Amino acid sequence: MKFKRYESRVKAGEIMAEYVKNRGLVIKDLLLESPTQFLCFAIPNGGVPVTEGFCSKYNLNYDILIVRKIKIPYNTEAGFGAVTTDGTVLINEPLLNQLTLSKKEIHDSINLTKKEISDRLKLYNKELNLEEFYLEKIQNRYIFILDDGLASGFTMLAAISMLKKYHPLKIFIAVPTAPLRTVKKIKPKIDKIFCPNIRDAMWFAVADAYRNWYDVPESEVLKIINSSKYYISNLKKISH
Repeated sequence: MKFKRYESRVKAGEIMAEYVKNRGLVIKDLLLESPTQFLCFAIPNGGVPVTEGFCSKYNLNYDILIVRKIKIPYNTEAGFGAVTTDGTVLINEPLLNQLTLSKKEIHDSINLTKKEISDRLKLYNKELNLEEFYLEKIQNRYIFILDDGLASGFTMLAAISMLKKYHPLKIFIAVPTAPLRTVKKIKPKIDKIFCPNIRDAMWFAVADAYRNWYDVPESEVLKIINSSKYYISNLKKISH
């Protein structure tokens, strides 16, 4: 059956919810019977509308998990690692070994990335020290991480690395599209990955899976989370 491109990121999230229901029968029962045992994390910006659509089908709560690449000083379009919301740093060692960066350049690039995350947290009106919050919300819960697609998968690996620090019961990845090579890279790191459009191709672009692709602006992210019934910061607490 030929893959039909997603109309929007929200629609992709809704389709993924159905996909999870059909392919994860044990998870489906848990989702329907104990939604408070789950917490979803959206990787902004594109992962936020996807997660909103996904959570709407199961009445799940979600939070934002900011992951920023550590930019190469002389080529800021590329990165040699990633930093997550709580300051977890994951370095792409094979790539870094090929670069001629001094210790100071590496240190400065990491600090600049942490500053970018701090600025984002302020934009979303979130606390800067989130360790206790994460331990309370993640420990002994089933966690879904969602984005609008995977490319190299490095930022997703950084997100996984961060979440494992807080002892979740299980970690699931749900993405609308991904290349097979990246799925194979991520699969051993988590409990299950759900992806309706896995492509075995040398050249891959997340945008190809969408009819109307655009870079999601901060204003759209803020609009979604400020009006969301599922975004965690709009709730006093998650019941245990």
